[in-house]
Amino acid sequence: MFPLAINRFKQNRQVCKTAIVYLAVSAFCIIFDKIYALFGHGVSSASMSLMYLYPLAGGMLPFLILGLLVPEACRIRAYRPAVNLYHSGLAALTVSSLLNGVMEIAGTSSSYLPVFNVCGWTLLAAGLFIFLIALIRRQSVK
Repeated sequence: MFPLAINRFKQNRQVCKTAIVYLAVSAFCIIFDKIYALFGHGVSSASMSLMYLYPLAGGMLPFLILGLLVPEACRIRAYRPAVNLYHSGLAALTVSSLLNGVMEIAGTSSSYLPVFNVCGWTLLAAGLFIFLIALIRRQSVK
């Protein structure tokens, strides 16, 4: 029984580390927003103030839930490519929110910001789709 508990903890550790990293990224986004607001001459942006929600709600919470519900998720064959796509999508959405906030504070705009959103949501959906298909098939790495 004891070796089984240790093995389950090792499998769950990677998912928990990912959740902690996303919590740190969320904290960094909050700190970045507060420091940027100090130099923004009293102007703020909702996009920049709420950019921490992407890593928090899209990163930390799903990985904590994944760690609790599917502790062997790291052993699924398509886990790494799916999670890399998912991380890339969250990064694109967070950067899009940051750039949108900077543009709003500066009083300008860019035609490239919707491209970040489309790419971010597409990568996020592709990562989720690949992971769900692999989870249904349960092909484990040997």
